[in-house]
Amino acid sequence: MNCEEIKNLMDAYLDGELDALTSQRVEQHLRDCPKCEQAYEVETVMAHAISQAAPYYKAPFELRERIQVSLREAIGATPSRRAAGGSPLPVRRPEAVRRGVFFDMPWNWLALAAAIAVAAIVASSFLPRLRQPGADQFLATQLIASHVRSLMADHLTDVASSDQHTVKPWLDVKLDFAAPVMDLSGDGFPLIGGRLDYLDNRPVAALVYGRRKHFINLFVWPATSDEAKAPKTITREGYQLVHWADSDFNYWAVSDVNINDLQLFKQQFETRTARH
Repeated sequence: MNCEEIKNLMDAYLDGELDALTSQRVEQHLRDCPKCEQAYEVETVMAHAISQAAPYYKAPFELRERIQVSLREAIGATPSRRAAGGSPLPVRRPEAVRRGVFFDMPWNWLALAAAIAVAAIVASSFLPRLRQPGADQFLATQLIASHVRSLMADHLTDVASSDQHTVKPWLDVKLDFAAPVMDLSGDGFPLIGGRLDYLDNRPVAALVYGRRKHFINLFVWPATSDEAKAPKTITREGYQLVHWADSDFNYWAVSDVNINDLQLFKQQFETRTARH
C-alpha cells in the first residue's frame, strides 16, 4: 500500500469504515512511513479539535421556506386530487410548457433530487458563516501533534545533551539558520536535547527542556517581516501553547505543564536570548 492509497483511505480509516484487513494494511504503512504517520496524527488532532470547538448554528426560519420551494420545484407540480366519485381530475398545464424531465423519473430519483436540493440550500445558507480555522489554529494543531508524536514514538531528541554547546552546533549543521539554544537548568528548566522537525511547511529546530516530570518542546524557526510579533497563549486538548517572536525568530513552546510554568519558561528564555 503506497502513500497515495493511504491518502485516499485516511478519512475512512479515521471513521472506522474500513474492513479489518484493510485497516491492518493501513496501520502497517503508518508504522513504516513517518510522513503518513504525521499526516494521520495531524488529522486525528484536528478532527478531535473540530468536534470539540466547531460552532453550531440554529437554522433560520427562511431556510424552511426555501427547502419547501425547492422540493416543489424538484417534484415539478402539486399532485392531482381525486374527485368525490373517485375519478382523477387532471392538473391543467399550459400547453406551451414542455413537460419536465422529473415526471419521467421514478420516485426514488425524485427523492434523490430533493435531497440534493436540500443539501445545496443548507450549504449555501451555512457555509458562508463558517470560516476555515486561522493560520495560528492550524499551526497549533501541528504543534500539538509534533509534541505528542515526540513522546509516543520515543523520539524526543536527535541529539541528547544538556550542554547547549553540543546541541546548538548539531542543529546549525542540519538547518539553514542558527537557532538560539539556552541552558535554563538554573531556572528549573534543564536542557534535554534537540531534534529536527517539520512545521509550517519548513524544517524547524525543536529544543527539548524538562520541567519536573514533564517535557517542553520549543519550536524555533526564522521570523518574517509580515508575521505578528504579539505573544499568544492557546490552551487545547490539555496542552498549553505559548508563542512569541523577536526580530529574528518565531518561538512556540508546547507542553502539558501548567500555564504559569510555561509563561515562566518563556520569560527566562527571552531574558537569556536578550543578553546574547
